[in-house]
Amino acid sequence: MKKIILVVVILSMFLMSFGLASQLTFLLCPKSLNNPYWMAVKLGEEAAAKLVNVDAIFDGPVNADAAAQAAKIMAYIGTHVNGIGISPVDDVAIVPTIQEALKAGIPTITFDSDAAPNSGRYVYVGTDNYTAGYAAGLAMAQAIKERLASKPVINIAILTGGLAALNLNQRIQGFKDALAAANLPNKINYVASPFPCNDDTAQAINIIKSVMAAYPDLDAWFMSGGWPLFAPVDTFTSAMGGVDKAKQIITVSFDTLMPELQLVKDGYVTALIGQKPYEMGYLSVMILYDMNVFGVNETLKMLPIVQEPYGKDHIIDTGVNIVTQSNVDQFIKEAPLTGGYAE
Repeated sequence: MKKIILVVVILSMFLMSFGLASQLTFLLCPKSLNNPYWMAVKLGEEAAAKLVNVDAIFDGPVNADAAAQAAKIMAYIGTHVNGIGISPVDDVAIVPTIQEALKAGIPTITFDSDAAPNSGRYVYVGTDNYTAGYAAGLAMAQAIKERLASKPVINIAILTGGLAALNLNQRIQGFKDALAAANLPNKINYVASPFPCNDDTAQAINIIKSVMAAYPDLDAWFMSGGWPLFAPVDTFTSAMGGVDKAKQIITVSFDTLMPELQLVKDGYVTALIGQKPYEMGYLSVMILYDMNVFGVNETLKMLPIVQEPYGKDHIIDTGVNIVTQSNVDQFIKEAPLTGGYAE
């Protein structure tokens, strides 16, 4: 991963030294603006934009809404921005918008969540979401072995964002596959899930309250995103049924913002799967920059090609960190000023 960053940065600086870049403007469009996770992406975008002297816009729908996201991007296509990075709310619905950008000659990539294979986007930069979900499943399996080994049936609820979000669905599939492969003596029972919160913290808290009331024998939560963990601690623990219940329930979630890390320290969350959104924002700007000043094809030659079920593709996996009580203090110590995420 660090080699990829180095190559992209070196090429960008080489081009700058010869004055090949005029003033450029790039747009990164997240799924929503109401989730603090995206601020780390914005920090990475701003750092890269400052390095290569371009204008960087971070804009998207307030809430995770596919139609609103498409409309927002179409408006920027009309202003002829020089590059676009998108984290699609809906991997299929975003395809016509991506193709409109490409028709307009605007290099377009995805980050954090990918578009459908037929979109035409040039590169995906972000987490390998299936692998990350698999890591979450392994963390859940380990916790079950340690805490609930003798319980015949383990009842698990799954919280997700949007039901059409490709990255979240890949995480859920990876999670389930890892638990199935763990060969636990327990039977795994998924209760009427996944429950979608539409990437909204307040809605996620309300869902947890309702599920905990409906399933008093619930043993575990898998959260494909950290939405409820951004709420005040007492709000989260209250939704879980109180402090003691929150510590009793096995909770595996995504992301490693500082409030989430504190929940791990305090024993309310069992494990976090930390992504690297700062790198997503940083690399997205660098790649769009190189595509503008060096050309799309030449830039793609530098980037890794991986074999996917649908064929070969340009994908940059930014990786994950696994955080539990055993390493949370060290993780916090090493985390740079990138929204609380460690490299």
